[in-house]
Amino acid sequence: MPSTPDSYTHPEWSAGLIDAGYASFDDWWNAEQNLVEVGNFRGPDANTSWSHVSRIELPDGRTVYLKRQQNHFPNNTLLKLRRICTFEIEYQNYLKLQEAGVPTMKIIHFATRKVNGDKQCIIVSEELKGMSPVDTLIKSFEATQWPSRKDRLAMLQAVVKVVKTMHRAGLIHNALYGRHIYLNIPIVEGRPQLPESYNACLIDLERTKSPGPKSPKLIKNDLEKMFRRIRQWPARDCLWFLKQYLGIDKLTPEAKAIARKIAATRK
Repeated sequence: MPSTPDSYTHPEWSAGLIDAGYASFDDWWNAEQNLVEVGNFRGPDANTSWSHVSRIELPDGRTVYLKRQQNHFPNNTLLKLRRICTFEIEYQNYLKLQEAGVPTMKIIHFATRKVNGDKQCIIVSEELKGMSPVDTLIKSFEATQWPSRKDRLAMLQAVVKVVKTMHRAGLIHNALYGRHIYLNIPIVEGRPQLPESYNACLIDLERTKSPGPKSPKLIKNDLEKMFRRIRQWPARDCLWFLKQYLGIDKLTPEAKAIARKIAATRK
């Protein structure tokens, strides 16, 4: 793993963050908590190894998400011995995906440090305003009504574009679940507001790997996982997605074998 810089701040956000009172590592580390999910804790007590995400509204009206962790290392033995936090890995993966042209959340600040033997790391990302995760959209569709097939395929086409760009660069997300795929569809009063055109992006990049553009993991570790987690999405749409991904009009024997594996994950 390449060395990670100790800190980075997006130049367009630097002055605004300072004005908001976030000029140092301690400013972020001690920020008022507004947790958006249950923290991840390991070890014998709550201080040994932990990781959590907070939502922060800045005075200028913008919203950011702050991810903080301490001594939170991956299961990989080598990386654990080197005491590399999972957020350091996520930041490295973010840079790889940015270089490959894969749309992701926008990281505006990253920093890491050691304090009294503890490894601490933070990532701050810009709110994906006007976007919703696919699993949340599915729940809204189920509660109200599903969009027309034309719109559904347009949504999937946006996802296909992102996934193919990533896979052509030899990268896999490795956690391609509905909650990690965002579409530019805001939900207002429980109802999805469909736009004229669709865009997608990815979040949660800690598990991203680089197996190469011809690796079987591209389908097994990404597509199979994705379709297993969005079982409610109509099956014929999923088959259309696969053909778009493979660049074919009709299913070949190889494509049929892939389709059967994907179908098996949705049962």
